[in-house]
Amino acid sequence: MPNVKISALGCYVPPRVLTNQDLEKMVETTDQWIMERTGIRERHIAGPEMATSDMAVEAARCALAQRGVDASEVNAIIVCTVTPDHMFPSTACLVQNRLGARGAWGFDLVPAERRHLAITA
Repeated sequence: MPNVKISALGCYVPPRVLTNQDLEKMVETTDQWIMERTGIRERHIAGPEMATSDMAVEAARCALAQRGVDASEVNAIIVCTVTPDHMFPSTACLVQNRLGARGAWGFDLVPAERRHLAITA
């Protein structure tokens, strides 16, 4: 695999934003307290109707457009997440299907702790 490289990057974040000022209204905290401990000013929140695969598809479409590649040219889809849509089928397979990447194989990288929790829960 000496010729393998990352040639494009696609990103997606949900449109809803939750700021530290919003959190100040919900719980006993301040922007300063959060910033001093985490450095976080705002976070993007996915609604209950949005799955990991939905966000992955949007990011993949951005990467494909950036590179000028059609989904049919993709050989592999790897999704690394602690929040898969399901344990089966893999989120990567859902992304593969929605992109129309018919010749691609796909698999999820899910941390062992998450798999353990999903199996025993």
